[in-house]
Amino acid sequence: MDEMRSEYDSLLIRVIALLGRTSPATVSIASLLLLGGVGVLQSITGLKATLAPFYLIPIALVTLRSDRTAGLLVSTACGTLWISMHIGIMEYRFLWVDAWNNLLRVGVFISFSLILSRLKGDAERELKLHRELEGTLTRVNQLTGLLPICAWCKRIRDKQGNWQQVESYVTIHSDAGFTHGICPECARREIEGMER
Repeated sequence: MDEMRSEYDSLLIRVIALLGRTSPATVSIASLLLLGGVGVLQSITGLKATLAPFYLIPIALVTLRSDRTAGLLVSTACGTLWISMHIGIMEYRFLWVDAWNNLLRVGVFISFSLILSRLKGDAERELKLHRELEGTLTRVNQLTGLLPICAWCKRIRDKQGNWQQVESYVTIHSDAGFTHGICPECARREIEGMER
């Protein structure tokens, strides 16, 4: 279940990021064109084929690109278009049933926008927290502050008052590791010491 949620979250975050790179005007125009196309198809098919799910696409695009208010405006526009398409088709003997069904669809459109808006906010907060956590983990694995070090032997005193080799202390308190070698100056001193 968690794996499916993780895949869904990353898909939602990718969609939000993709729409975020697109200008709001482009998304709005594409959504209006799509909505107009759905309206034309709905007027051609009448009640023979329900195109209600296709009304959700422009709602999703605008809600995920912009904000809750824009999503609610598009939801209302979709609902208004839906009702206007069906006013001429409604059977007057079932007027209350038709009115109820149309209002229910408008309610679904608005609810869909509100749910998407909430999911978008949650995904953005999760992404922000993930970035902050990564930054914090990077800082945690770095040594900071003052280290009490012996001026003579270069050992470091830990919080318990024990003196440790620099290599041991740094390895324990960070992600750093050590490899040893001899610098040219020390190598030269060692050779000079052996020659005497």
